[in-house]
Amino acid sequence: MDLPAIVSEYFPGINMESINEAVEDYQPAWQVIQHTWSHETLREIMQGKVSVPDSVINEAIAERLAAEQARAGNAETKVVSETVDGSLPENGGQLSKGAAGGEQPAAELPVTELRLTSKENGRLEIYAKTSKLGRLEFSGIIEEFVHNTETSHVTYRVKERALKDHGLASWFFSRISLSMAQNLFGKIDLGESLPTVIKGNRITVDCKNILQQSELAKAEIKGHRVLDMLEIKNAVPHDGYIMFETRLNIPEEIQTMALDLLLRPYAK
Repeated sequence: MDLPAIVSEYFPGINMESINEAVEDYQPAWQVIQHTWSHETLREIMQGKVSVPDSVINEAIAERLAAEQARAGNAETKVVSETVDGSLPENGGQLSKGAAGGEQPAAELPVTELRLTSKENGRLEIYAKTSKLGRLEFSGIIEEFVHNTETSHVTYRVKERALKDHGLASWFFSRISLSMAQNLFGKIDLGESLPTVIKGNRITVDCKNILQQSELAKAEIKGHRVLDMLEIKNAVPHDGYIMFETRLNIPEEIQTMALDLLLRPYAK
């Protein structure tokens, strides 16, 4: 769905030919918006409610983890190569097993697999596979999902949990707080791009850094980033999807520009 079709749908009777040249400078930003959101998603954002299927979220998570894994593997390969060339590795000259020219296993991320399942009762189930703990299963609720110009984070409160691959330790894991379990069994981390803090049974993931790297953060209209125009106030799981409560915060000068463009044909 292109810009003329969007405008024509919400402002019937507008002659797009008279304003196409005026908005030509903002086509790069609009192309990013088109690539990021479908026509239906744009409509939902304008209405303040956006439903995102679990499959879409899980696909995005898998792509992110794969990219992190690739970067970690490249970093490991670089260290091995430097060692073979005769220079010191980054650990101050102490070679890890296999570093002196032999095969080096790929670096593992703390979390190697992550899947979400949304439930009708508002619960969000999480399956994770980690390099240290093996398989983890959580069931809980989203307490906060906030994105604005100041912060971007999600807080998930764990109500039930299971450590699948550790026998008797699984019994202890299910009965102590998640922060204590982390101290006993190892840190749960989503990688450098998604800093994670665990307090009690609450997991808070900071999404700001990863969003700053997105195309929406790079796209601008009159000096304002498109990313900053979207606000997310809440997220609620339903059966197979998550409903996000959104709001558009469009700067006044952009609203004025848009109104001027839309009314220009009638000012003659």
